[in-house]
Amino acid sequence: MQFKYLIFKQLPPQLFFIFLIVIYYSIGLYLMLNTSITSDESAYIGAAYAYTQGLGLNQEHPLFFKLINSLILNIFYSDYNLEVPSINIISGEESIEARLAAFNLGYNLLMEKSNNFHQLLFNLRLPHLFFNSFIFFWLYLYTFIFKKMPEKVSVIFAILYVLSPTFYSHNFLIAFDVSVSVFALLSILTLMVIYQSLINGENRLLEIHFIVFTFCLFVAISSKFSNLILLPITIGTCTVIGFKLFKKKNISGLINFLLLTFSSLFAQLFLIVFMYNWAFGKLTNKSIFDKIWVFIDGIKMNLSTAGGIREPFWNGDFVSITSLEYLVKIFWLKENPGLFMLGLFTFSILIYTLTYQRQVIKNYINRQNLPLIILGTAYPLIYFWLTKDSRFIIGYRYFYPIIVFVYLLIASLTVFLKHKWQKYVLLGGLTLYVYLGMVGIPQSLSYVNPLWNQEKWKLADDSTINWGQETEHGVEYLLTHKLLPKDNDNTITYQLFGVNIGFVQYLDLLTKIQDYPINIQSYYAQSRFNPETETITQLPHQYLLIDSTVKQKIYVQRETNPIAAENWNFLSNNKPIYSRNDIIFIYKIS
Repeated sequence: MQFKYLIFKQLPPQLFFIFLIVIYYSIGLYLMLNTSITSDESAYIGAAYAYTQGLGLNQEHPLFFKLINSLILNIFYSDYNLEVPSINIISGEESIEARLAAFNLGYNLLMEKSNNFHQLLFNLRLPHLFFNSFIFFWLYLYTFIFKKMPEKVSVIFAILYVLSPTFYSHNFLIAFDVSVSVFALLSILTLMVIYQSLINGENRLLEIHFIVFTFCLFVAISSKFSNLILLPITIGTCTVIGFKLFKKKNISGLINFLLLTFSSLFAQLFLIVFMYNWAFGKLTNKSIFDKIWVFIDGIKMNLSTAGGIREPFWNGDFVSITSLEYLVKIFWLKENPGLFMLGLFTFSILIYTLTYQRQVIKNYINRQNLPLIILGTAYPLIYFWLTKDSRFIIGYRYFYPIIVFVYLLIASLTVFLKHKWQKYVLLGGLTLYVYLGMVGIPQSLSYVNPLWNQEKWKLADDSTINWGQETEHGVEYLLTHKLLPKDNDNTITYQLFGVNIGFVQYLDLLTKIQDYPINIQSYYAQSRFNPETETITQLPHQYLLIDSTVKQKIYVQRETNPIAAENWNFLSNNKPIYSRNDIIFIYKIS
């Protein structure tokens, strides 16, 4: 039974692949339009605007995607004229001043023209959705044109990627968590193609493979500094290839390979210097070495923050755990359950094949393929080894560079499925995966699968549960139901996750867009709700707006703080008049 008939009898794999791309963009565009600005996005927008002036901000990540946003601002929003603050950055250290400056600059840019807010945010998010779709271009190119990837593996991997709540909830954000994973994977896959081509003496498309590899590696290491682990993997692989070519006395092939390798690595240095010259060109340090040092400074800043400790909420408390402990606890609840069925099934077939069909294994695991297997597993294993003991846990997105390789592994194991009944089980698992992936779309970033049947706030406190993504919807509810009068005379109090475009900012924005009569200063002047010192039932306000993070803090303190105990009693005995995705809540107090 051919795979194309297994998936869809009348649809060739190429058309099915294109259909998956349409689904990818449909989900991405839907979520772009329905997700509030998240915590870090305004900082990256602020950095992008600073780069339009040649006055760099936000060094803790490489510049590529912020420069893409900078280009959009330069071309389409050149009428914005904001002052970029001068920041005293201490070499090699995280600068709180610079971090806050980027946040505030992004906030001022977005709020400068209220009617432009949503369009501006959409236009700045769009390049991220586009670049993260490059994975489809790569798969199509190397599956249907160059014939380097099995059709079955490519199509199944594409299904896992497109319908993964892990990735579709983040691939449109002005953030780098998906890009760092996707382009690391594509760098490794292209390097595997180069290795296999050279060892097999297939030099016809070598220049094209190197161009693709150079692009993928550049975007990978220009997404996050953690992807610098690709450099020793690349150098090690190229050393092995060079040694094998030398051993075969293929001197002309060796010279050509070395030229392409050095050109690719030099291109990384050239492009990085070009980026930093663009972004920091008007600062006092102008030499090439100064720009390289800014890049190195960013690495040092990143390392200085990675040694910190964050205590995620788990099992009713904020606890210090390692990233490995965190992953083991949350992986089963944040992934599409269909993945577990597919993983269990394919690994069972692998074990059976290893035990009873050793000749089949020899066709795949042999002296020729073993270096490719080592190369394909090197990146996720190194990444895992470097991060497993870290206590700087930023959320489930921390593990995306590993998760994407897990998807590829499961897709690759389907090559061992030889019998008709196995292919029908595979079809059943994919059907379940597609269904559960589709029904999970409205949850967006806060996705939790059906294996977690409690309220979401009880699961975890991280940037893949609550990242400020529901704020606008809470404000829209209040305005749609006309619950807010012109003046906030003890009408509403609030406390939300710490994003700088929160309740009052969205209220200011949406009332201007909707021409809703309101005295916004009275809402700015209204003090926020303090869950540690204020009892909800004694508040003079009519409504309380809080989110999952506030609930967690109240829950943790209920045994030690009498005020928190009273507040928890109110929250547990009163149903909110509005709740979205179990993340943001509005309660009527009186």
